[in-house]
Amino acid sequence: MVKSVMSWAAALALAAGWASVATARDIPAADGLPITKYLQVAVRPSSPRIDEFVGDDRAHAAYELYVTNFGDKPIRIVAVKIAAAAGGPIFSRMIDRDELARDFARIGARRETRQTPLLGRGESGVIFLFPDFGPPEKAPAALINSLDIEVEGKPDTEQRLTIAPIEVSRDGAVVIRPPFTGANWLAANGPSNTSAHRRTILTVDGHPRIGQRFAIDFVRLGADGRTYHGDPNRNASYLAYDTPIGAVAAGTIAATLDGVPENTPQSPKMAVELTLSNVGGNFIAEKIGAGRYVMYAHLKPGSLTVKPGDKVAAGQIIARLGNTGNSSEPHLHLQVCDAPSFAASSGIPYEFDSFRLEKYRIDRKDGQPVNLAVEGSTRVERQTPMEDELVDFPAGR
Repeated sequence: MVKSVMSWAAALALAAGWASVATARDIPAADGLPITKYLQVAVRPSSPRIDEFVGDDRAHAAYELYVTNFGDKPIRIVAVKIAAAAGGPIFSRMIDRDELARDFARIGARRETRQTPLLGRGESGVIFLFPDFGPPEKAPAALINSLDIEVEGKPDTEQRLTIAPIEVSRDGAVVIRPPFTGANWLAANGPSNTSAHRRTILTVDGHPRIGQRFAIDFVRLGADGRTYHGDPNRNASYLAYDTPIGAVAAGTIAATLDGVPENTPQSPKMAVELTLSNVGGNFIAEKIGAGRYVMYAHLKPGSLTVKPGDKVAAGQIIARLGNTGNSSEPHLHLQVCDAPSFAASSGIPYEFDSFRLEKYRIDRKDGQPVNLAVEGSTRVERQTPMEDELVDFPAGR
């Protein structure tokens, strides 16, 4: 199983004045300390609205709460409650201490470790939220987020801070066509609350963003459950390599980069020194509507058939799949975001108009894949593959 084919370096920083302060409700603590006055909360990506998308026949959303302690005492986040606002479908979800240790990240700490949701004086952190609403018709029209907080070591000071309602929009997900055809495409690092894409925050111009919030790294599995046959250090050994990539929607090419040499697969050393401008390797940014861009990354050098300003039709071949930039093996990184940049953008959810979701298992021997067993498939429409799901994009559209 492919665990990760791309892990972009993340830099976390907050600039004074960027956040909008949440609406707080102070509950007097036992010692009279109104600690909710000292915890600032901001919602990302776009308060007061977040976009819903569908995967596994269930509605989901992905957003973050940025929290900063402006007080002189350490504040512990005890729990987070997500609930539907009045007047719509009922939804309620409580995230307790154990889950918070997984979904909370203190700014400046190693993101690989589970962290106690504790903020010292002047410290900031991020709470990654990924509510599952169930069937799409059960998704609420608005959410209310509440944080139960206390002064560290003083459980009798627990108070609740409630954030103003956030609209949930069903119209925010972009509907696109698949970028290629064929079976056994794995949605590595696809949408989940723990994927490498979900947790990669890049700070540009003082603003933290997650352009890859809903991104997928597409690799292709063979009959043995591996992504390659033969020499794993040759790009040509990988089943996905050199696959023609079609535009997922009609649009205009906004930006491109070509000429970045290919990496040696599985090598810890990249072919070029990575920067924010070449981290995606050879890439294409396509504008598909007002404020919406598709980013195609890690493309094969010399394979781009378009340039900025070109208009393209849906399905038109624009490049071929490669292994450039911050990439450990050939794959297509596909994301939709609000700017033609991997770093200076915020991710937007997307759904494919149709595909077949494959039910599968990978048999292993001594920990290594030896057999891919596909046990059937189901046609789905207007959904996105979730992390590590296997899909078939049929030909003959």
